[in-house]
Amino acid sequence: MSRATKNVIITCFLILGILGGFLGGFLMAANFGFWSATEESKLSSGVDSVFKLMQNEALDPPDETTATIGAINGLLRSNGDKYARYMPADDFKNYTESMEGQFGGIGVVLSEEEGSVRIAQVYEDTPAQRAGIEKGDWFYEIDGIQQDEWTTLEIQRLVKGEPGTKVEITFMRPYTEDDTMNMRYPLGVPYTVTIERAIIQVPITKTELYEGDIGYIRLFEFNRMAGEAVRSDIADLEAQGATKFILDLRDNPGGDLSQAISVASIFIEEGVIVKIESRADGDTEHRRSGEATLSDQAVVVLIDENSASASEIVAGAIRDYERGTLVGMTTFGKGSVQSQLRYKDGAILLTTAHYLSPLGKVIDGVGVAPDIEVSQPLSAQAEYDTDLQLQEAVKVLKSK
Repeated sequence: MSRATKNVIITCFLILGILGGFLGGFLMAANFGFWSATEESKLSSGVDSVFKLMQNEALDPPDETTATIGAINGLLRSNGDKYARYMPADDFKNYTESMEGQFGGIGVVLSEEEGSVRIAQVYEDTPAQRAGIEKGDWFYEIDGIQQDEWTTLEIQRLVKGEPGTKVEITFMRPYTEDDTMNMRYPLGVPYTVTIERAIIQVPITKTELYEGDIGYIRLFEFNRMAGEAVRSDIADLEAQGATKFILDLRDNPGGDLSQAISVASIFIEEGVIVKIESRADGDTEHRRSGEATLSDQAVVVLIDENSASASEIVAGAIRDYERGTLVGMTTFGKGSVQSQLRYKDGAILLTTAHYLSPLGKVIDGVGVAPDIEVSQPLSAQAEYDTDLQLQEAVKVLKSK
């Protein structure tokens, strides 16, 4: 995948896995105002004229609700903000529920790339795993609905449902060298599964103990319990004999900004964790918070091209303070903050700031580079024997 393509990925956790952090730490805001009466009148007049034209002339004219949502989204992205979008009431409700860590769905994490949506993560012991869905599979059709372009919110709306009900989904699995490409399915070999929806308890972390003294913690998302979960895992692993640690942030698209600060503060005793540049609020610095549980122990942080936003805040702080070794691939490069702004009975997501590493290094569009680069496909993470990045992390810590 080219860097240009990766830069337009909008990864987010859904009901299917998590709607999660929308790749950013959301800065909560109050209801927001619109334009002056004159500007609003001019804009409204133009939109209304186009809508009437479509009603008279378009082959398939939209209804007023669809047109309104489209107009809002068009306005939100008129300044090139590819992360901006409007969440109607149902989507906003799903987002709020997902941040609490439990909801209905099939158990996956999604990435949105230039009009297509793929599977970024499949949670263990979920309907998705039992159906054979794999990382990298692309959505093609849901319950007979096929579109040229998909968004994560559209997929969420179609896949979410009452536990016990079923949904039929056609995926495209990326072609291998032995496959013959079918132009109807440009992204891979199609396959169809029928999945029974269930309540999904979203895992926050996964832990292992390697070599008797290397504690491994995989953090799947930065939801409101992330910092507490990592601290708890550290205590459990230390009780098992761990003295060195691996923090795995691969495929972690981000989440709550405060939780990124909380997790980074586990490893850093004092100082700034992230700097934020905002046109509306000016420049601010967010300093560490809480006890530095692992201020001296050897640490490796695993990152890859899908590590984004809050993951990059943590990786950038670890790098700047020389607090550990980064292993893997250059991160996604999403150094922007999306504020969640209440609008009517839903919400608007709008890019309101950029963040920088503690030393002022740019993340947006650049990413955080590893100290030791190890490239591998997503599928290699399935087993330790094929996971070269994890093997390298263990090797680094054994030498400490």
